[in-house]
Amino acid sequence: MNSAATLIQQLPELSDAQFKQKYLKERQGMQALATILPQIEQRSLALRAIKLALKVNLKLGSKLAGTVKPEFQKATIKLIGNIPTSARFKIQLLALTCSDTAIPMLVKGLSHKQSAVRLHCIRALGKIGSEAAIIELARSLASEDCQVQAWAAWALGEIDSKPAVTALIEALKHEDSEVRAWAAWALGKIKPKTAVPALLKALKHEDSEVRWRAAVNCGKIGGSEVVPSLLNAMRDSNPIVRARAATALGKIGDRDAVPRLVELLHDPDYYVVSLRAAEALGQIGTETAVAGLLQALNHDDSDLRGSAVSALGEISSEVAAVAVMRSLSDPDIFVRGRAVVALGNINTAGDPSLQKMVAAGLGIALRDSESYVRWRVAAAFGQIGTEEAVADLVRLLGDETPGVRQKAVKSLGQIGSDAAILALEVALNREVADVRALAAQYLPDVKKPVKTFDSESSNSADLSGEKLPEILIASEAEATEYIIDRAAGRALKYLISIGTPGVPEPKNFHKVPNRLRRSLNDLETPVDDPDRVLPTLDDVLQMIDFALKMSARPGNLLVCCQSGISLSTATALIVGAALLGRGKEREAWSLVLAAKPQARPNRWMLELADEALGRDGKLCDFKY
Repeated sequence: MNSAATLIQQLPELSDAQFKQKYLKERQGMQALATILPQIEQRSLALRAIKLALKVNLKLGSKLAGTVKPEFQKATIKLIGNIPTSARFKIQLLALTCSDTAIPMLVKGLSHKQSAVRLHCIRALGKIGSEAAIIELARSLASEDCQVQAWAAWALGEIDSKPAVTALIEALKHEDSEVRAWAAWALGKIKPKTAVPALLKALKHEDSEVRWRAAVNCGKIGGSEVVPSLLNAMRDSNPIVRARAATALGKIGDRDAVPRLVELLHDPDYYVVSLRAAEALGQIGTETAVAGLLQALNHDDSDLRGSAVSALGEISSEVAAVAVMRSLSDPDIFVRGRAVVALGNINTAGDPSLQKMVAAGLGIALRDSESYVRWRVAAAFGQIGTEEAVADLVRLLGDETPGVRQKAVKSLGQIGSDAAILALEVALNREVADVRALAAQYLPDVKKPVKTFDSESSNSADLSGEKLPEILIASEAEATEYIIDRAAGRALKYLISIGTPGVPEPKNFHKVPNRLRRSLNDLETPVDDPDRVLPTLDDVLQMIDFALKMSARPGNLLVCCQSGISLSTATALIVGAALLGRGKEREAWSLVLAAKPQARPNRWMLELADEALGRDGKLCDFKY
């Protein structure tokens, strides 16, 4: 007789107290119970075990409820359905069962009047992830409720299994274009090995919207296996498909795409196609790509010329630099401005001749008749940060336009070298008041107060009796100002920046020694634009891990996003909750409000953090 059979025989002899002590108090006993429950043949015995487990711990009992024999699960799931608790928590418990028997209750919840309940039902179906759950999610793709549609696609992408892919491929045949769009979007979330064959097939779909979405997803996945199909897609009859295929190949960096990308620079739909082809050529950066971009500099359309200039700035070669310098005399002010930015972006490290060329080009632009171009020059000198740049910035301190003068001061502060500091000290005696005032702000005067973004923008209160970092919450623009401020920047040890996908991190962020960068959009529900990125559980887990590492080496933390209101405040709340620990959610929220009273944290990020930290909805309960 095996040990499991022996344990099962002993169960009827145990009192409730003995049962709890033996199986529900210690991890080893719980593991033993999970092993024997699927083998219990008596319905009453299985139900008794689940009832006792639910009394001890609702989550534990729910997990065990889905392990009993299938014919008993209707009764164990009913026990969970009868628990007097909130709809949200009950759905969470049903998801923990991982039982198909829970699916009808969750499907019923998809008609609930509250959108939050509908969302949690969809997520629960995704967590169950069985073929039966996938069938219901696939049906929900055609729901009349657009939110249910969106979350059903999201959940199918999260399941990441062959049955889920099969369901999505079938959905690509649906008569409703919205269903097809969501199916194509969801395929982009699934791991490459499973998704690539389906995406390659979708690139040949009769619906052009499905084709361009498939092209975007192929670009995200990358890999040589998608290149031939993307090359074919660049000859698609639909301009959006051609444009998206060009962008995808630029991301992949495939050199075989260059000849066709050069052809697309002259595409009849150049506003849609040619601009993206120019960007892709800049990313690939071969000599042939440069030659194609040089041709584009003669195009009649200024937008295309500007895109070509920006792309050349990504290619650090003398040929590219010479071409960019030619554009400094372009008749269009914005092309000239982009040429200045491109010169600032060229990597001149270890190449003295290229450094001289870039400096000469910026010297030419320094004398441009338009203040917009000169402002760009001041910004570029701040990025380059050489001693020669300091001398040119000093010249710009006397510019007739206030914005140019002020940018020159900020760039000197950004450089922060001895020569730059000396220039700022001299600027204190300038006749123009705005230069004097701004120079004083950027000088390393230890007596001046540390800069804050507004009167409530920092908080150093010890809300838990534990040492917490000072947390500052800012927009990305404000964060840049803070970092280059000599007095405030010295105290900064940690930075979490949430950036727009595809937009690089500001260059001065490297001055903060410990950084975490995530590329997200401020979304609280999926949108079917494959370029926009919904926060994920992985994003939140990285934030939590970063926060826990901070606790070992205390220091001030700056959290920023584009606006400083939603993604950054959600991140700060996650950090606070992780550091303060369970039961301190209200204190974490107070910490955020002290730093940013107008905070409106991204709700979806809080949902994910609540799940990751095991806070049973407490992180999401705050009203604002």
